[in-house]
Amino acid sequence: MSRETQNNQWYALYTRPRFERKIQAEIGLMNHECYLPMRNVVHQWSDRMKKVREPLFAGYIFVRTNLCNKAELLQIQGVIRFVCSDGKPETIPFQEIDRIKLIEENGKNIQVEGFYLAGDHVIVKKGVFEGLEGILIRQVNHRSRFLIRLPLLKQAISVDISMDDLLRMN
Repeated sequence: MSRETQNNQWYALYTRPRFERKIQAEIGLMNHECYLPMRNVVHQWSDRMKKVREPLFAGYIFVRTNLCNKAELLQIQGVIRFVCSDGKPETIPFQEIDRIKLIEENGKNIQVEGFYLAGDHVIVKKGVFEGLEGILIRQVNHRSRFLIRLPLLKQAISVDISMDDLLRMN
């Protein structure tokens, strides 16, 4: 393994919507390793249903590179920026990429879930509590049951609610 290859790390690139495949092809032409996890989705139109492959993480693609190639990668049409923490491109552990690959290769009906954390400000976007704002306290029993604080009522309640019904505000 060459010294340059040893220094290569995985990074995530934030992309323009629907540019992931074009960027993947361009990165391949530059001889950089990249990974675009995909999933099968059934889209239903009024007259038909069609099974299509789409990016697992819309708007993101992973690239294994050395940061000395950063400027070159940012020149690709559709690449917005590296995903950063404290202004520096954040490396993604090899194990995380391996886990994503394992799920992609062996999983059925892969779903992208909202990533909510305790303390997130949320608004209920449909249902009985539509329009109410709250603070997500925690997810109970790894199900779609959340405790939320509703400042409007000055109460905290536990409610069965689909993650799809919540929208993060911050």
